[in-house]
Amino acid sequence: MTAHLLGALLASAATFELRDASTPGSFDVLIAGTLWFAHGAPTTFRRHGQTLSSADGTLALFRERGYEGTSVPQITETLGICRQSLYKTFGDKRGLYLRALERWGQREVDAKLGLLAAEGSPLENVRTVIRGLAAFATSCPSEGCLTVTAMVENRQDKDALAVVERQVERLEEGLRDALNQAQERGELSPDARPERLARSLVTTLYGIGLLTRLPGSGARIGDAVSVALSLLDASTTR
Repeated sequence: MTAHLLGALLASAATFELRDASTPGSFDVLIAGTLWFAHGAPTTFRRHGQTLSSADGTLALFRERGYEGTSVPQITETLGICRQSLYKTFGDKRGLYLRALERWGQREVDAKLGLLAAEGSPLENVRTVIRGLAAFATSCPSEGCLTVTAMVENRQDKDALAVVERQVERLEEGLRDALNQAQERGELSPDARPERLARSLVTTLYGIGLLTRLPGSGARIGDAVSVALSLLDASTTR
């Protein structure tokens, strides 16, 4: 009887509500989640009406505190799981961090690639992405960009840097493709070099991501966006 009861508990889900511990004292957000205790089964959570994985649930922690500043107890408290469940699913904190970093980078870049692939003028699509950088100054000032944080914090971690490099290359390629299309349509001058423009723009983007960690950088970010747009305008056909 005991064995059957234990098996039922392991195979079933426990529903719970947690107070978000990513920013103690500043949020009243409740996380309603479902935790599967069976070994190898997925762990998911409901937050703001969306189903999130464990990696999603720790993004805010890693973004605000960084890898070194985020402890295992903080992670388990936020997710409402025990250490054993964390280790069984991800191996260790680093495994969870790499998963979260990959997920964040994919979403961040996918959003920009979607804008670049929109119908209409490829050059205007690039401008839209550049103008959107100004929103970085106010969108998440206390947390910043996890990709940029990883560049600074994990300079000796080859696996983390490989994740970051893949996302940077994806965005640079998307910008280059859009600029090549703009040149083919006559929007960019024949003398323009899409590859160099793309590299300059992607450098500006991640530089802005770093400045979001410095309070009061709105004016700096605004100027950087203006200069990036001027650089692009200087390469257009007249």
